[in-house]
Amino acid sequence: MTLNDYYRTYSSDCTAGSSNQAFARFGEPAEHTGRISYRLSHGGERYSLLFSNRLDSTYSDGTASVANDIGGTWDILGMRVGLSGAWDAEPELWHTVTFDGEKTKRVSGAEPFFTDPIPLHAKGGEYLCYEITLFGDCFPCHDEIILNARKKTADGGWVPDKRIPAPLMIGSDRPVEKRIGFLGDSITQGIGTEYESYTHWVAKTAQGLADNVSVWDLGIGCARAYDAASDQGWLARAKQCDTVTVCFGVNDLFHARTVQQITDDLRTILVALKKAGCRTVLFTVPPFDMTGDL
Repeated sequence: MTLNDYYRTYSSDCTAGSSNQAFARFGEPAEHTGRISYRLSHGGERYSLLFSNRLDSTYSDGTASVANDIGGTWDILGMRVGLSGAWDAEPELWHTVTFDGEKTKRVSGAEPFFTDPIPLHAKGGEYLCYEITLFGDCFPCHDEIILNARKKTADGGWVPDKRIPAPLMIGSDRPVEKRIGFLGDSITQGIGTEYESYTHWVAKTAQGLADNVSVWDLGIGCARAYDAASDQGWLARAKQCDTVTVCFGVNDLFHARTVQQITDDLRTILVALKKAGCRTVLFTVPPFDMTGDL
């Protein structure tokens, strides 16, 4: 299956913010096992998880990494998923995940990759528990994810730890008529709402849409318009949607971008999306803790 085939088959079935925001860096390669659970919006017969080794946004002040940086080479030693009734409940049945029929995968470079189909037969409201075991010393993670990511300890317990790769999409093969993507920063991602609450504005908007519409939250904490305007992996995912909302501005002002620069970046984003056939909705929030010229 090609990446184009993947997008024709699968659409987002979770409203949690998704991105590669930062790198988990360790002094030397080591084995890591982590879990994240995702609340499913509608359900589906088969699922596939999408990943990438490329950062989508510039995190914090950009000293550690910037948008479009590529992670190191790392190995997926095993991956499995299961369904449960709550984010912290153990699935009764685990499904082994494969990549082109193999249980392991070496990850390098920037190209997105995805799992083989997983027969879950899930319902909306259930939680998909994703577990990965990998070996490496530099791989993407989502440092500000508002889900309870955790890692396995040497004694078999679990502790909060976000330093594991997070899927970029929880893809379901259910038939949909429209795909809506929400491109933006932390406000779009939902930072500031309670963990596991799914009460950010994208999730609330999704609740009011028809069942045949899929919602993909592409918001990232700290993200700027000029990250998206680079037209790399992040914007490429947004182009797979029929309609894309674009909400940037505050972080750009914080990082000394001028009005003209921000306007140019937004224009670049909109032109790229429209050329891909997307309808666009452009808006932003007013600056909330600035004074003077900002």
